[in-house]
Amino acid sequence: MKPMMIDFADQRSVWRWDRRMRGTQLGIAFALLATLLGVLTAERALQVRRDLERARVAQAARLDASEQRARAERSSLQPLAEEAQLLRQSMLQRAQPWEEIFRAFERAPQARLQSFEPDPARGVVKVQANMADVPALQEYLRTLRASPVFARLSLMRHEAAAEGGINFHYEAQLAAPYRLPDAQARSAP
Repeated sequence: MKPMMIDFADQRSVWRWDRRMRGTQLGIAFALLATLLGVLTAERALQVRRDLERARVAQAARLDASEQRARAERSSLQPLAEEAQLLRQSMLQRAQPWEEIFRAFERAPQARLQSFEPDPARGVVKVQANMADVPALQEYLRTLRASPVFARLSLMRHEAAAEGGINFHYEAQLAAPYRLPDAQARSAP
């Protein structure tokens, strides 16, 4: 007896897998099309990601270039601004009433000045001098404090000199009309 193959599945069933059937052929075609579209979409996503990365790098390069340009412009303008500030300060220093400042020192009892250092940027005059004795030193400082030229007088140090008398160092802060206009802002911490 011959073996007989019996197929119990319905010939028109959707679930039947036969390459000759129209539904199977359409399913395979849709699967291939979906795979192709998926590959194309993934490739396009990678391309977009690469383009975005290139755009970020280009943007960063443009920003760096513009910052370098701005720094170069600032550095080229900064010396001009500094030179203008120095010129302005020198003009103000020349216009400063130095004669009145020196007269205020001359009006005080005589001291032997060892150094006289004006610091117009801070509005201070640093002085090192020598006096014969302590009462003369006190009278000298009292006379300078009474002068309208000085806003404040600070005795920094004093000591007995080896050759006799007293060596002392003080700073005299100039009053407003005798100092540069921006000296207050520069001396502030």
